[in-house]
Amino acid sequence: MRDRIGRRGLLRVLAATPLAVWASGVQARDYTSAAEVLDEIDRLEADLDRRLARVAAAGAFAASVHADHERHRRERAVLRRRLRLPASREAAAPATLPPIDVESLRTVAQDLVHAHAEGLPALGDAAAVDTLARHMVVDARHLAIIQMWGEAEEQRG
Repeated sequence: MRDRIGRRGLLRVLAATPLAVWASGVQARDYTSAAEVLDEIDRLEADLDRRLARVAAAGAFAASVHADHERHRRERAVLRRRLRLPASREAAAPATLPPIDVESLRTVAQDLVHAHAEGLPALGDAAAVDTLARHMVVDARHLAIIQMWGEAEEQRG
């Protein structure tokens, strides 16, 4: 049986997420469709996976994040079929390699969490909201780890 996160569990996790994630001054995006939300999440996950894969010292963390994202992609593919949305498009790798400093990783991870949160209203389907809310909790955990990594690097100077 699949674990479901309850409303209280989700609120506990969101409350534990550093306020910097939510109070960064970023403008909220108004998604117009479930397809747009899922496409943006696909793009951001692929970007974060590519960047993390280039950090040799983060190999175990990168593999764990990638495994979570693969599971999320499979679950979103099921959602796309159920909602009769087009299949996910393979995100093309950028022509130039993006930076891989901790701050750029944090920015992409934060954008991914925001895409989940801002996209929930556009889904129009309770099961889809449940699925993406669970994914958001996992991605918020990844973001918290990246933030702690950045803080540790700052302390080392």
